[in-house]
Amino acid sequence: MLEIRLAQTPEEREEVFKLRYQVYVEELGFWESFTNYEPNHKQKKVEDSLDLSANLFVAFNNDELVGSVRCNYTKNLDSDLDYYSKLYKISETVGDAHPLYTSISGRFIVKGYLRGNLIGLRIVQACYKQVLLDGIKFDFIDALPCLVPFFEKLGYQTIGKINYSTYEIRILMVLDILNIEHLEKVKSPFQLVYRNWLKSKNA
Repeated sequence: MLEIRLAQTPEEREEVFKLRYQVYVEELGFWESFTNYEPNHKQKKVEDSLDLSANLFVAFNNDELVGSVRCNYTKNLDSDLDYYSKLYKISETVGDAHPLYTSISGRFIVKGYLRGNLIGLRIVQACYKQVLLDGIKFDFIDALPCLVPFFEKLGYQTIGKINYSTYEIRILMVLDILNIEHLEKVKSPFQLVYRNWLKSKNA
């Protein structure tokens, strides 16, 4: 049975950090530290300062943690706000919507043997539903080049690149969360989530 929700306990969050290590280090080979990424090889986990204020969405398949995504509301970033605002070009992209109505998503992972099915999609749909409920208007991500087509199908659009130097260049993308016209144009699976939210809002 598949269950997708927010992590609810410190123990579940620790499970997420350890799953990241399994995926990023043991599977993908990202052993070295770089900007915003410092794997803890002793404890075999990956976490950073953004996790302190983040929503961590988790996917459990028959009680096994198999996937996760992180979402930070920029208004809650405190000392990290200026750094991430510049890194993701947030103000220059969405103007006055930042920081009250913007978010940054990342650390999207699914266990290797389950990639290619609907679990990854279900995780990001849960995240999209939450940002809708919380009044967020724009979500930013930096994606591996191989994942750009996946995010484009969701409705994200490329606005630039980030060169972390140690590993691959990341593609900077933004989702206009309330732009149903664009979601319809790309046949985004977020369309149904948006319509259900709008229906409940107007009920």
